[in-house]
Amino acid sequence: MTLTYDLKPGVTTIGIIGAGTMGSGIALAALYAGYDVILQDPFGEATDQAKEYLSKFLEKKGMGEHMEKVTFSDDMEDLAPAHIVIEAVVEHLNLKKDIFNRLDVICPPPTILATNTSTLAVTEVAAAAGNPERVIGMHFFNPAPILKLVEVVKAGQTSQDVVDAVVGLAEYMQKTPVVTNDTPGFIVNRVARPFYGEALRLLGEGVATYEEIDTIVQYGGGFRMGPFQLMDLIGIDVNATAMQSMYEQSFGEPRYRPHWIQMQKMQATHLGRKTGSGFYDYNKDGEPERPQIPAAQAGNGQVVISKGNWAPGLKPLLQSAGYELHSIPQAADTRAAFIVARQKLRRRVELIDESLSPDVPMFVQTATAPLSEIAAWMQHPQRLVGLDGLFFAFGEVVSLITSPVMDETVHQRSDDFIRGLSKLPIWIKESPALVLPRIICQLVNEAAYAHLEGVAAADEIDMAMQLGVNYPFGPLAWGKQLGYRRVVAVLEHLYREYGEDRYRVCPLLRRWARLERTTV
Repeated sequence: MTLTYDLKPGVTTIGIIGAGTMGSGIALAALYAGYDVILQDPFGEATDQAKEYLSKFLEKKGMGEHMEKVTFSDDMEDLAPAHIVIEAVVEHLNLKKDIFNRLDVICPPPTILATNTSTLAVTEVAAAAGNPERVIGMHFFNPAPILKLVEVVKAGQTSQDVVDAVVGLAEYMQKTPVVTNDTPGFIVNRVARPFYGEALRLLGEGVATYEEIDTIVQYGGGFRMGPFQLMDLIGIDVNATAMQSMYEQSFGEPRYRPHWIQMQKMQATHLGRKTGSGFYDYNKDGEPERPQIPAAQAGNGQVVISKGNWAPGLKPLLQSAGYELHSIPQAADTRAAFIVARQKLRRRVELIDESLSPDVPMFVQTATAPLSEIAAWMQHPQRLVGLDGLFFAFGEVVSLITSPVMDETVHQRSDDFIRGLSKLPIWIKESPALVLPRIICQLVNEAAYAHLEGVAAADEIDMAMQLGVNYPFGPLAWGKQLGYRRVVAVLEHLYREYGEDRYRVCPLLRRWARLERTTV
């Protein structure tokens, strides 16, 4: 067999090992693009399910005749005619190495050998083949026929010709390839770690329920799904295995430390949608419902809002609601006060606290300062409300911190005030940087580390996160939009409160913040 490294449909046969969710999805994407496919799996039940799946979706596309382009087999020897073989079995390194050792004989050069691994080292898999220069990572995302991203992972031995050929193949399949170096987690699984890890820590610390965290992230941050919904979709075991793999490959990097809650779910075999229950019980409750967002109400009276830039969009929102804004109290009908500064925060809190009636709610941004510390500065701490100012105007849901000494009347007035702005308030316990600032600033930090360490270019990292996991913004672009100085300040607050290297600031992020300081 002679292989042209231009892997065009019509002249190229794609071999796929594994007829499970990923293997079948890759096969369907290949058939949509007009490729001939050999789908191999030793288990007849998996092959039967794959036949039903492929036939169903090809018929929906009016491409039923493409079923003639796929050959099903339980014997790896039948992959010999393939021009490229994509392995898509479970994430067990020794199993993959054994497969590539066998493929080296069954499919001699110049056949390209690719692995769909999401976290394992492609370089180690390639070492099992006699010709490792033809081994590459080709990581599709689930569901493979729909999601556009393909991470093309260049192992330490991979030749550039093979990289170019696989990039071309992805493009023929109507995918967007992003080339990444072979580092733990590649781009997406690495940069996404804080999305799950910080959410699990928030849950473990009792800051909020998993439903509340999901609601804040999805409807406050603009994500397609909350972290616990997404873990249920991916499979809690799959997500936890990825975390464990990255933790081990990075020699115990604390940013990737697994969480006991996931381990407990696995012990109970509550693995998500595929078992009927995970964090959510799909057999009992079905899909999580969309929250009811309150209708806007016309405001009247005065609102005090301090100088400061830690609540972007808040002033226009209050003005559009009909409130009269002042930086210091001007009238007896003051409805609420917002302290949205970071600099001179104590001075501003003390000044406004002295000037207002004790029953007026005071919302203070707590992305960079502990609520309990702020309360100690006040004469009337019973009216203190912790505020996520950074994301207040961004979404339909906002998180607020309640304090143990909060007056019930103030709590109700605060809740009513926020609802009048057509925002659903979710009250959480005191926690450094609340929910969204903590998760999103850690995502920005991880993306900065990935860029610093040469995993991929900044724009490729952003594109990968948007296409691979549907983030509303690329994390580095989001960091720029928030302001690198703000991101660094949030991370430094987390580091002070926890004292853990998990929250150390990426040096590249610090450089960007310094440049921002000198140019703004």
